[in-house]
Amino acid sequence: MLKIILGAALALVAGLGALLVGRTLLLPGGVPSPTPVTAAAPELVDGAAAAARLGEAIRLGTISWGDREIDHQAFDDFAAFLERAYPAAHRAMTRETIGGHSLLYRWKGSADVAPVGFIAHIDVVPVEPGTESGWTHGAFDGVVEGGAVWGRGAMDNKGQLIALMEAAERLAASGFVPETDIYFLFGHDEELGGDAGAGEIRKALDARGVHFAFTLDEGSGLVQGLIPGVASPVALIATAEKGSTTLKFTARAAGGHSSAPGKDTAVSLVSRAVVAVTDDPFPLEIDAGMTAFLHAIAPEMAFAPRLLLANLWLTGPLVAKSLGESPTTAAALHTTTAPTMIDGGVKVNILPQTASAIVNYRLHPRDSVAGVKARAEKQIAGLGVEVELAGGVEPSPQSSTSSAGYKAIEQATHEIFGAVPVAPFLTLQGTDTRHYVGAADDNYRFTPFIYAPDDLARIHGTDERLMIEDLVRGVSWYEALIRGAGAGPSGN
Repeated sequence: MLKIILGAALALVAGLGALLVGRTLLLPGGVPSPTPVTAAAPELVDGAAAAARLGEAIRLGTISWGDREIDHQAFDDFAAFLERAYPAAHRAMTRETIGGHSLLYRWKGSADVAPVGFIAHIDVVPVEPGTESGWTHGAFDGVVEGGAVWGRGAMDNKGQLIALMEAAERLAASGFVPETDIYFLFGHDEELGGDAGAGEIRKALDARGVHFAFTLDEGSGLVQGLIPGVASPVALIATAEKGSTTLKFTARAAGGHSSAPGKDTAVSLVSRAVVAVTDDPFPLEIDAGMTAFLHAIAPEMAFAPRLLLANLWLTGPLVAKSLGESPTTAAALHTTTAPTMIDGGVKVNILPQTASAIVNYRLHPRDSVAGVKARAEKQIAGLGVEVELAGGVEPSPQSSTSSAGYKAIEQATHEIFGAVPVAPFLTLQGTDTRHYVGAADDNYRFTPFIYAPDDLARIHGTDERLMIEDLVRGVSWYEALIRGAGAGPSGN
């Protein structure tokens, strides 16, 4: 009997091993050869001229301050600069100003088919006071040096906007006419939430009955050196973005002199609430979108990690735990909990009667604002701490990975960047796309630049810059995508 049991166990182990290896070998290995389209080759783009124009755009300080009035003249000058720098594009497209400084472009198509919308934003964040000396070049000098364009907005988001306009200029000058209407949706207050810019553009589009096949915004891109075990660039097309909400926790207690405190003070009560929600985070889960991402990068890895990723039905908890060790990948697996502010007390020897704490949540698409608040209330039940909702934006719905729009983005990526892995992903921060949810069949987020590890710290940080080779590839990529998505004849 023992031999029979051992034999059965060995057979089971062997069968399981064969299943694991078999599934690993069946995982698609590599990216299909791209089908050529009629986009310009990157080497045909005048990189020096494009870089000079991006530098000029950076020198126009279109800053969203938040705590003070914007420089209206800078935004007016930026609009005038675009018209002067891209004459062919402005002859081919109509342009109107929305909400004071946002720009709505329409490139009329030759057929009555659903339009495509390209989203970017004009405004930039300010430079943090006291960090100016850390910049290689002045943040608003727009210097072109060392194969890069330096300055605030080079990556977020004037580099993308200029790449779009460069592509439109080249296409318009060649006589290209799209089949579908092409819209450029350039907001002027994305860094403040986009209500006065993208929000007003959305209202104008709704009033005209405009509904897009898809929109494309910032929010993801190609990453290299950011995924352990993967050497090649990986193109991450974001099919959804996280929402956000902020909860205010308020505790109340008897005041008095600190020489005779009770069991708890308002500060200790609110601190207990913060610890309660922080020590019980939302669970890490590998959903269908994350599975597609992991399967896309698996062929680029050595056999052992490839085996783990090919068999998530068995290894999912282990893989999720491993991904959870990095804050960036963990954020893609769950709703995050971040205590950011705490306030209470006025003097060292006075027991505070109230204390409060602010906790910011970034919501995974499977969660909701109401659900986050309900979960927090349950976590702190019995503490006597109040929970107040201090604003919130729901996460976006998931867009399709089988639509014509997704395939067009994928095709343009293969055409310009070669046989790189392409995978869906989740945008962790907010974008202007939140204002266009419901205005399109699908909303995507992807910028055709390659981001290295040190680039992430430059966005909203010190020494922001865009490599000219990225700008050149970006121009060609947008040209390829507009040709593919617009499907219009040239030379009319």
